[in-house]
Amino acid sequence: MSSEPNPPESERSSNLENLENRLYSRTPPPLHPPAEFGKDERHIRIAPGWTAEAERKDSAVYGMVARIMPWLKRLFVASILFMLGAGGVALYGFWQGSNMVSSENISLSVLGPVAAPAGEELILDINIGNYNSLLLESVDLIVEYPEGTRQPTDVSASLLRYREALGPLDPSGTLTRRLSLIPFGEEGDAKTIHVTIEYRPKDSNAIFSRKSDYEFVINAAPVTANVTVPKEINSGQVFEVKVEVVSNASSVIKNLIVKAEYPIGFQFSESSPTAAFSKDIWYLGDLKAGAKRTISVKGRIDAVEEEERTFRFSVGTQSPKDEKVMGTVFLSEAPTVTVKRPFVSLDMLVNGERGKTFISKGTGPLRADIVWQNNLPVKIADMEVSVVFEGSIFSRTSVEQGTGFYDSNTSSIVWDKRTQNFGAIAPGQNGSLNFSFSLFPVATDPSLYKNPSMLVHVTVKGKRLDENGAYQEVVSSFTKEIRVATSLALSTDLLHSTGRFIDQGVVPPKAEALTTYTVVWSLSNSSSGVADTKVTAVLPPYVTWLSQVSPASESVTYNPIGGVVTWNTGNLDAGVGFGKAPREVSFQVSFLPSISQIGSTPVIVGEATATADDRFTGILVKSNVRPPLTTASLSLGGGPVTVQ
Repeated sequence: MSSEPNPPESERSSNLENLENRLYSRTPPPLHPPAEFGKDERHIRIAPGWTAEAERKDSAVYGMVARIMPWLKRLFVASILFMLGAGGVALYGFWQGSNMVSSENISLSVLGPVAAPAGEELILDINIGNYNSLLLESVDLIVEYPEGTRQPTDVSASLLRYREALGPLDPSGTLTRRLSLIPFGEEGDAKTIHVTIEYRPKDSNAIFSRKSDYEFVINAAPVTANVTVPKEINSGQVFEVKVEVVSNASSVIKNLIVKAEYPIGFQFSESSPTAAFSKDIWYLGDLKAGAKRTISVKGRIDAVEEEERTFRFSVGTQSPKDEKVMGTVFLSEAPTVTVKRPFVSLDMLVNGERGKTFISKGTGPLRADIVWQNNLPVKIADMEVSVVFEGSIFSRTSVEQGTGFYDSNTSSIVWDKRTQNFGAIAPGQNGSLNFSFSLFPVATDPSLYKNPSMLVHVTVKGKRLDENGAYQEVVSSFTKEIRVATSLALSTDLLHSTGRFIDQGVVPPKAEALTTYTVVWSLSNSSSGVADTKVTAVLPPYVTWLSQVSPASESVTYNPIGGVVTWNTGNLDAGVGFGKAPREVSFQVSFLPSISQIGSTPVIVGEATATADDRFTGILVKSNVRPPLTTASLSLGGGPVTVQ
């Protein structure tokens, strides 16, 4: 014990530290027992938790944590202060929000009818409001119209997009614009107009927008179309479809067209007025208010079994980009007709080929076979079969009628009960008839026989008993078209020093001495235009292509692999080479004979042939095959032609 009653502060601190170290020491000093315990010395065990706690406090981690804890407390306090500050700023912004622009305070409304007739003027009122406390320095109005919308001042002009600068808009101010348009479309069509305003707040470079859509329905078409078709027809029976178009608009409808979509098996015969494009588009032009146009279409449908076939006629305006396309559709009608089996099945085969069209490639006689069958459950009485020739490309004197009667005055053949057992035809009974005829050589006069074709009409008719016991006439018909393919004619020639090029060497050629030749190809085409025309031939390996072509505008190519020379002439009109000059090209080759070829007439150019696509008949046509050109093909006035 210190002799000083109040030791200095440093000593007291030192004593406390010593006491603490002794308290947490792993091997504390032994305690001296009081006198009443005698002289026995005892040790007191320290609990393990105390020693672990002491170790933890002595460790580096504990020291680090002890140093960080005050900073964490400071960070926590700073976070609380930041949250309080942010809340204050948010509260300030809330109370000062009247000085900011919010899109929620910008109003845009479009007022107009929910339905409108096509072809009539439609008026829309657009209202814009600024309910912010700040000025909008610029406001732009943008309107996007649906397809088919027209300008009210010019119905023929499309109206697809409209933009207008409306200027500034004061706080709590409003702007109103009235727009007019003429919508077009099918009755029942839903149309949408997209309206957008773009605005820029005061003292801001940013542009914001607000949108609104206006929807309406076309409740009446500007025209009506009444399509009349028979409810029932027989297969192969010619029938008529009428389309009546009437204007409902108060103004002129410009560039009106009608487009037809025919069902499968429909064979178009004729129409009034004549179709403007192909056989299914009619141009009606401008239709005044209350005016009417009528279209009549005739044709037939072939069907094996009873079926329903649907037509579709659409009425609209012509596209400004393509006169063959309907830009805006006003309405569509889709009538249906029931096609029944023909009373008598009828078909005609030419040279054994079925189908509606037969392509002839020559002038030889054509054999025709008529095949018929009674499809009715009752007898057919007094049946008659007739054939009528239509066209000028067949020879009337060449007709062989078989067992029928041929009348050259009407160009027809008739088979009836006078020459056949046609008095009573039982249900399901069938048979065949045949005849033949020849075509003229149409290539002799392409101007007269351009795109030559003819028709053969076959008709069978008779009488049957109906449900009331009365005789009813039954008729079936069939028409076959015969087209004559064009005739390509190819000529080839071999020249030396008389063609378009200056040739070298001598003729007849000499062994191991070079000689050049000029090859001339000429093409003629008779009765119909052709496309993708080409002439090909092969050069032997001992002949060299010299890349000389005249005229230079002609496309002549050479492939060294295989030695094929190809002349691509493309399109070739009818009549080329018949009454006018043929299509011609020249090219040059060289020949270096070998000693082994002495005494022979080597081939200079192999056999040549021309092919083309006949645009009238739709088939591939070929020319006559020209034989190879040899050294003997060059006329030398009777002199030697072999290699010397």
